[in-house]
Amino acid sequence: IINAAPTVEEACALVKSYQSQGNFVCLVGGIIEQLKEANYKTGFNVRVFPIGENISSVCHAVSAACRTAMIFGNIQPGDKKGLQEYTFNRFRAFVNAFAPLDEKTVACGAGAIYYGFPVVTNDMDYTPSVPKSLIKQPKVEEFNATSLEARDIKIKITNVDIPVAFASAFEGEIIRRGDMQVEFDGSRVDCAELVHTCEMTEIEDHKITVVGPEVDDMELGSKNSIAYVVKVAGKNMQSDFEPVIERKFHNYINCIEGVYHTGQRDMQRIRISKDAFAAGFKIKHIGEVLYSQVKNEFDAVVDKCEVVIYTDPAECTRIRHEVAIPIFNKRDDRLATLTDESVDVYYSCILCQAFSPSHVCVVTPERLGLCGAVSWLDAKATHQLDPNGPCQEITKERVIDEELGAYEDVNEAVQKYSQGALEKVTLYSIMQDPMTSCGCFECICGIEPFSNGVVIANREYAGMTPLGMTFPEMASMTGGGVQTPGFMGHGKHFIGSKKFMKAEGGIERIVWMPKELKEFVADRLNATAKELYGIDNFTDMIGDETVAEDPETLVAFLT
Repeated sequence: IINAAPTVEEACALVKSYQSQGNFVCLVGGIIEQLKEANYKTGFNVRVFPIGENISSVCHAVSAACRTAMIFGNIQPGDKKGLQEYTFNRFRAFVNAFAPLDEKTVACGAGAIYYGFPVVTNDMDYTPSVPKSLIKQPKVEEFNATSLEARDIKIKITNVDIPVAFASAFEGEIIRRGDMQVEFDGSRVDCAELVHTCEMTEIEDHKITVVGPEVDDMELGSKNSIAYVVKVAGKNMQSDFEPVIERKFHNYINCIEGVYHTGQRDMQRIRISKDAFAAGFKIKHIGEVLYSQVKNEFDAVVDKCEVVIYTDPAECTRIRHEVAIPIFNKRDDRLATLTDESVDVYYSCILCQAFSPSHVCVVTPERLGLCGAVSWLDAKATHQLDPNGPCQEITKERVIDEELGAYEDVNEAVQKYSQGALEKVTLYSIMQDPMTSCGCFECICGIEPFSNGVVIANREYAGMTPLGMTFPEMASMTGGGVQTPGFMGHGKHFIGSKKFMKAEGGIERIVWMPKELKEFVADRLNATAKELYGIDNFTDMIGDETVAEDPETLVAFLT
């Protein structure tokens, strides 16, 4: 969008219309100041990006189109005809230019038209119209429809009855503490998100129920409990599909303007911004989003859907401990008989790339996704439901090093799905090309140099570790889709796996973890230690915060 709109209100309305459709909007000239005046949020994370005040800044948008053609279309530098064909046929861009147009703006517009990008303007006097290329549209409110029609863009919009916008443009939006109205945090209070398959007669379609206080009744900046149970029914629905639908909640809720979601299962965190609250957003609207998106995306298996959202703390505790956790444990137990060696394929998972564009999870039977919510069976079901979705098959035919868990097939997959940001990954090492992390990890493992072992901290643990770092401080070194040798994000159930840090000696290298986490993994970890080393009560030999929070005391305990 070039130049200032006739009014600030029209500028904001036009940008919001494109944003709500998931379009990426570049801004040049006076419209930037108009959005600043209206305190309109801009940035890459919300897909509205100010390029520059001068018309020459348009070159950056054109550069993006050219680079896209070279990266994804394999167009070679100097291939003018190939570049023009690619941008015309594959790069669905267009220009909106507000009056008055000067010679430089017209020249830039001609360049855009050359690449196949039509220009829509409300300047009725400067130049003659050219059908499908230079289009005069006096009504600013018609710019959106005119532009999409000129570029033959058809957008599928699911109407969601909420007071704020809903689009993928908001999926990377971060809600800072100072901008937050309320927060729901499973690492501090009882929370859960669950899909439950029911009989058709047990569900009232599109019924949204909130049990407990609404946002209006919650203190500003407070941490609260939330548990939502999405009841589904359908003749083709299977219980194997439940975790697949659950994992999509992350995407659905993040698409709400002014709402942030991370985590999964009973460890999710949701923040509602002050702006969203001021616009009238309520807890019930989360239910509207979940209902509409589940019915829209999983219409092949879900015929009826009902959402119950609990914010009453006692009910959240009941749902989490008596309903959700037993179901999660039952799902995880199904993997007990599967090993990495017994399957022919692994699966990728890129659900979290909205926040960490270079992160790729490689999910195996013995190494679930680091969020703890995507097992190998879940990834398989996801692939069956959506063959072109976030979970793709990865063959494991070309072994480089079995001890490290290194495969040529896996390296090629992570290169492809990280858009070249990653070159190679090992599945069983924390030191050599460890798997990347996004920010949804249940736990973080880090090398403790004094004992030459590893310390593990889980998201719920708020204290200090013998590394001299808290969980958030460890997360700052581990997340973001980067490889940090010596640090690794992972799920809780991976701790008891025979493949945990196999390349560095396995579970015998664990020297410390919080007491609560140790109790949670004790049965499985002790069983693995007994099988591998013949040791009973292995977890009793691991330190925790009741024993030590500094390396010297930890070493004394271990020796």
